[in-house]
This record gives sequence, structure tokens and C-alpha cells, in this order.
Amino acid sequence: MNKWQLEKLARVLVRTGVNIREGETLVLQTDTAAIDLAREITREAFAAGAKDVEAFISDAEINHYKALNCTPETLRELPEWKKEGIDSILRTGKGVQMGVMASRPSLNSDVPDENLKAQFLASNELRNVVRNYIHQGCLKWTGSIYPSMEWAKKVFPECEDEEAYTKLENAICKMMRVDEDSDPVENWKKHCEELAERSKKLNGLNFKSLHITSELGTDLTMDLVKDHIWCSAGEMGAQNVNAPYVANMPTEEVFTDPDFRSVNGIAYASFPLFISGKLVTDFSITFKDGKAVDCAASQNVEFLREALFRDETTRQLGEVALVSKKSPIRQMGRIFYNGLIDENAACHLAFGSSFPDCVKNGTELSKEELIERGVNFSVSHNDFMIGTDDIKVVGTTYDGKEVVVMEHGDFVL
Repeated sequence: MNKWQLEKLARVLVRTGVNIREGETLVLQTDTAAIDLAREITREAFAAGAKDVEAFISDAEINHYKALNCTPETLRELPEWKKEGIDSILRTGKGVQMGVMASRPSLNSDVPDENLKAQFLASNELRNVVRNYIHQGCLKWTGSIYPSMEWAKKVFPECEDEEAYTKLENAICKMMRVDEDSDPVENWKKHCEELAERSKKLNGLNFKSLHITSELGTDLTMDLVKDHIWCSAGEMGAQNVNAPYVANMPTEEVFTDPDFRSVNGIAYASFPLFISGKLVTDFSITFKDGKAVDCAASQNVEFLREALFRDETTRQLGEVALVSKKSPIRQMGRIFYNGLIDENAACHLAFGSSFPDCVKNGTELSKEELIERGVNFSVSHNDFMIGTDDIKVVGTTYDGKEVVVMEHGDFVL
């Protein structure tokens, strides 16, 4: 990347993403492919008053060799020191967390399936260290992306290597609202205000339930958690942190918690999904009385089944998110084969954990109280995209009034 791109990306991730304050320590989880940006983030964090930056750096090639040569039992083991390294900082209440990773969509194509699944479970266990604080609403955090050559060639297969890489760099900067002529912090302030206004409209309607349909065949009904709150990524944890932050950059969604007990119907995916390093394509999930009862896919369905049917909680939904087809990511007309990006190109659902932030006073309620309201607690959270150019979302209020929220892929509110 050009120096100005690195500087502006670092600026917006530090000043808007985690919004670091004087005396806080940044926990930076990244990989060697993103080292140039990681260095710039470190410089920017100290300029913003950080007490310290602790970088946890991995390497995709090393992890690939481990996946090829270790047993599944070894890959599944997660040493306590890896968890403790992160947790020791976050539990002080003075830590903020940022993840910046490059996608490598084809790197593990030669790894045995059982090894991939084991490695995924271990990495998910490490993510749960951070997720624990997210669920308490007491952590400022953000996640973002960085290009790799392999990823660029996957997204732009018609281009030569360097052209593909440059196009991916430029695409990431565009979706991050980074350009040469403007301040990305100001750009994101305006963007977050627009998303918050959309949340406000939805919260004013206080829906009891949603009905989602699409031309792919999605036909799904669900109640929303009682006292649910529609949030954008810039509105999380407001009660328990010292400054606003933006969870995940880029972001184009507004989201809330479905009542995990109430979901019925079928959801057809509009984008592929990476699970455990494998691409699941053309898939659908059928729900009855809140639980997934079946799934189908044209490729790697066993990986979808493994993630979906791991236990009772993973069979249940934890998020419903609405994204306009006018999203700048959607307008790029590409599948990016990256969950963080693709989920902001289309409406999506997630099976697994919900967000206590999406319930009024949710971070003050016990786990048992939240479950009683229909909030799902799980060891994982897997987003999958269902948005199409013809998706329709209809909300029903507690007095039985039906309100069209989205039609032909866009908001009508």
C-alpha cells in the first residue's frame, strides 16, 4: 500500500475503530501479511496516548505447515498461555482489542478435513477470550482486513497479479472510506450517524416479529427478543465503555437479536461461506421451532454440518442484520470471500451467539435472564448472507400492524 493509505487506515482504525484513550493498552492481533499496517497502527496508537501496544502476530504459512503435519489432537489443543496473554490485559479494564488479518482463501486446500476442523476449534476458543468481554459490553474492539496476493487473485481472477493486488488495495480503502482528499475519521463520523438514524427508526417501531423472503427461496419467520435494540457497529457498549467505538470496519449493517426459540422456515445463502478454511457454496438451512433441522450445499456441506450441529446453541440463530443493496461494498459487484466484507454487502443471519448489547440493559442482566428472553449463548458465531436484490423484510408490531422494512433489496423506511 502507499504510505498515505497506510497512515489513513491506521488513523481511522485507532481513532475511530477502538477510539483509544490515554493510558489504554492496545491488544493488536494481526498476521505477517499485514505487518506494514500493524507498524503504522502501533505508531498511531502511541500518538493517540496509548500506554502500550501488545502485538500478537501469526503467520499463515507457519499455521499451514502445522495443519499439514500435526495430529488433530495437537491442533485442537490451545495452550493456556495464549489465552492468558490476551486475557491478562483485557481483564484490567484498560485494554482495547483490534484484529487486522489478511485472507488466504486457498492456502489450506491440501490440509485434511479433520485437521482443519481441529485448528478452527482452537482458534475459535482463542476468539472466545475476547468474545467474553464483548458480551459483557465492557470492551472497545474492532476488526478489519488487509490484502494478500492470494486473496486478490481470488477476487479479481481476470487480472494479472499486481493489477489484482492494486485493485484489492483500492477496494479496501474505498470500503474503509479512505481517500487522498478527506479525513477518514470525519467520513466515518458521518457514516455512523447515518447508521444510527436507521437503528433509531427501527427501534421506534418495536417489532414483535420479522418475515424475510427472497427470490432464492428464503421464507423465514422469527420473533425478536423482548426489549430488543437495533444497533449499528458504532453503537455497541455505550453504557460500559469510556468512548464510542466501531466494532468491525468496514460496516454497513444494522442488527439485533432474534428470539432463538422462534425461528421457522428456510434460509438460502446468497454468498459462499468460509468455515474452517473450506468454502461452502449454494447452501440452505431449514429451521423448525428455533432449531436448524437440516442443511444442504453444493460443496463442502459436511463443514457446514460440523459448525451448525455442534451443539444445541449452534443450531439456533443469534443475529439478524439488515444491509441495503446500495451498500458501497455490494455496488462493487464482487464476492470477496471474506466474512467481514461480504456480510456488509447483504442482509445476513448468524447461527450461534447473540449480542447482549442488543437488549435494553442487556449487559446488566445475568446469562439466565438473557436466555429467558431468547438471547442465544454459544461458543461460536457464524454469519451467512441471505440478501438479494429482491429481498423483502416485513415487521409485525405487538398490535398486529405489518410494516414493510425492506423491499427489492433496499430500505423503504
